[in-house]
Formats: sequence, structure tokens, C-alpha cells
Amino acid sequence: MAKRTRGWYEQFACFFENPSREGLRDLLRDQVGELDVCDFKREWPDFPSLARHILGLANSGGGCLVIGVEERPDGTFDPVGVDEFRDKADVHKGIQKFIPSQLRCEVVDFSYEASEYPRIEGKKFQVVFVDDCPEYVPFIARANGQGIRENAIYVRRGTSTEEANYEELQEIINRRLRTGYCTKEFSLDRHLAELRILYKYYDPFGDLFPLRPRGRFANFVGSLIGQKEAVIQSLVLSRR
Repeated sequence: MAKRTRGWYEQFACFFENPSREGLRDLLRDQVGELDVCDFKREWPDFPSLARHILGLANSGGGCLVIGVEERPDGTFDPVGVDEFRDKADVHKGIQKFIPSQLRCEVVDFSYEASEYPRIEGKKFQVVFVDDCPEYVPFIARANGQGIRENAIYVRRGTSTEEANYEELQEIINRRLRTGYCTKEFSLDRHLAELRILYKYYDPFGDLFPLRPRGRFANFVGSLIGQKEAVIQSLVLSRR
């Protein structure tokens, strides 16, 4: 099974790097199934739910959502297609209030009037590609909605999208730090939102939240809070 999974990831990576009708056809034909980097949907989710999935992928290294694929009760997937292509401008407008402007995603249309794989012949699919932008993580939800919470950080956990736990948040921050990217160009609102998130996870004594990890994690988050406060102070002073 592990060997097969590696093959699936390699197949997906080829499609993600060079999107093509043939690449999507092969994914659907070979029953790749859902991965942590690839999510299948029977139809377009509502905008808050779509934004949550996009945020989860963006914080987890990028990936895509394939619209027009239904999961059967036995766990296999049926490429049913979509009736009509959804307008890309409407999609971006609908999710705009929930996701940061630095997050990059694109909707691509795939149509199969003829195909070597008969089950997709005459069908249409749309794929939302979400770029990996580690220099901007964590991507934080900007507004509340059905199934999405303002200021929450979402990740892909297995084949589902969940709020980040402590270990996942630390990995996200480490990914950001490894890029060495300077954050001075961020707006004051963005810096304050990130500081608010860090305070949420900081409990050095474990008194308020006894199940939270202590020690190294608290020190790590505390140091990040100090760095973020210094950046905010520098930004405010530079505007005077």
C-alpha cells in the first residue's frame, strides 16, 4: 500500500506542476482517490466552505480541489462531471472576504468531448489549484461564515480540513521561518491578526489550559510574540 501511495503522489505532482487534460484523465482513471493535497467534490461547495478548504491547502503546502467527482459508499470515486462551468470571477469574488490577498489560487476548466477513458467522455470538470506560498503562512481566515471561523488557521489533516493544533501551528511557523522572508510589507492589520493568534496559543504556566503543551512550545510561541511585537512597534513608529 505504501508503494502505491507514493505512486499516487508522484502522479498528482506531475498533474499539479503541469495541469493538462491528460493528467486529470489519468488521476480519474487510476482512481487516485483523495489525498491530503487533493480533495474531490461532487459539486461546488458554498463559498465559506470552499474558502476553508483553500486555506487548509494553502497552509499545508498547496494542492487542489477537483469539482465534479462523487465519492461512493464503498470509498471509490465516480467522475460525474459538472453540468456547466462556474464563472471564475464569481468564485474569486465569493471567497475574497474569507482569504488573505497573498493567497494565490486559480480555477481551471477541463472538458472531455472525446477521451481514451470512456467514463469521462462528454463531461466537464473544474479544478481549483492552490499555490504553496510558505513565505506568507499562516493564512488566516478573515471572516466568519458557515463552517469557517474568523482568525482560525486551517490545515489539511489526512483527507479532511481542520483547525491547526499546536504541533501543526509550529510546523507552519517553521516553514515560514525557513524561507527567511521579511514581513515588513504586511499591513498593520495583518501583523495584529497574527499576534492575536499567537496570544491564543500562549499559556506559559498551563493553568488556564492544562492540556496545552508546556515548556519548549510555550517558550517558542513566547519568542515569536516578542518578535512580532517588535515588528509592529517598528511599523507604527515608521509611520509617524
